[in-house]
Amino acid sequence: MTFVCFLNAKVWTTVDGKKQEGILFEVNGDQIGLRINGREYHFLAYRFIPADREFIRQWSKIPRCHGCSKPIGNQSLKEAGDYRFHESCFRCLVCAKVFQGGEKLKRDEWGGMVHVDHFDRAKMCDTCSKIISSETISSKQVFKDGRIVCLSCASDGVFDPKRMEEVRKRVWPTLAALGITVPTGDVVIRVVGKDVIDKQALKINARGNLRGLTLTTYKIVSDGKRAKTSFSHEIFILYGMPHIECASVLAHEYAHVWLNERFIEDTAPVVEGFCNLVSEATLVQEKGKLASIIRENMKQNNSPVYGMGYRRMKQRLAILGWPSLLAEMKLKSKPPKLR
Repeated sequence: MTFVCFLNAKVWTTVDGKKQEGILFEVNGDQIGLRINGREYHFLAYRFIPADREFIRQWSKIPRCHGCSKPIGNQSLKEAGDYRFHESCFRCLVCAKVFQGGEKLKRDEWGGMVHVDHFDRAKMCDTCSKIISSETISSKQVFKDGRIVCLSCASDGVFDPKRMEEVRKRVWPTLAALGITVPTGDVVIRVVGKDVIDKQALKINARGNLRGLTLTTYKIVSDGKRAKTSFSHEIFILYGMPHIECASVLAHEYAHVWLNERFIEDTAPVVEGFCNLVSEATLVQEKGKLASIIRENMKQNNSPVYGMGYRRMKQRLAILGWPSLLAEMKLKSKPPKLR
C-alpha cells in the first residue's frame, strides 16, 4: 500500500521541466496555491506534469481546514459560509484570538475574518480584497503610491518588462480568438506607478482610478494619389498587479489600440464598455478565484462609464456575438481627412 503525505513540501515539476519545492495549501477550480520559501504563489494546475495533477486531485478530495489546510478529520470544527475551520483555527486576523459564540465579525470573500471592533486595524488588499492585519503588513506589501496588497498578490506582482512580456503572450491567444487583430503600429508597454499614469491621463483628459492607459499618435502621408497612415502606441500599466489582473488590464488597453487604429469614436460608456468586454474575456479563460472576484467587481461597478457602459455592451454582445459586435464597432470609424 502506498501512503501519500499531504502536509510536507514536495518537488513540483512543470510541463516544461522546471522544478520547485513547495507546499500545496489551496485548490480553487483550476488554480492552486503553493507556499514556496514562506511566500504564497498561485498557478494554473495544467502547468504541472500529470503526476502532480493527480496529487492535486487526491489532495482536494480530503475535507480541509481553511485556516491551516490540514484535514478536518473527526475534530470539532466551525463554519463560516462555505469555509470550515478547526475550532482552534477559527481566529481573528488582527488579535489572533479564537472567535467565541455570539461575537460579531466581518468576513472577506477568501474566508478571512476579523472581529467587527478590530476592523479599523485592518486593511483590504487593493487587488483581491483580502482582509490584512495592519500589524503584520510587511514593507513589500506597501507600494510607493500608497497601495497595499496581500502577500499572495505581492508575490505574483508584475514589476518589470520581462514579466510583462509573459503577460502579453498570455493575453494574445484570447484576443485573437475574439477577432482583435495584431496592431499595425509599434506598441511600447511601460510598467509604471500611479503618479505616471495620472500625469499621462491629463493629456487626454482621462480621470478615475486608472490601472492602465493608452496613448496613440498617428501620421498620415500622401503622395497625391494614396494616403498612408502609420501609428505609434504607448501603453502604461500600473506596476505590482498580479498576473491575472495585469492580463485583464493589458487586454483592455489592447482593445483601445484596436479602436484607435480604426479611428472608432463613440461615447465613453460605449468605448470603455467595449474594452471591458475584451478584458472580461481574458478573465473567463483564467477560471481562478481572483479572476471571478475581478469579474464580479466589474459587474457591480456603479461608474456610469466603466460599470453601466460595460453592462450595456454586455447586453449588446449577447445579441450580436463577437464577429457582429466588432463589425458594428467598425461602422463607427471616423478617419481624419487630409486638407
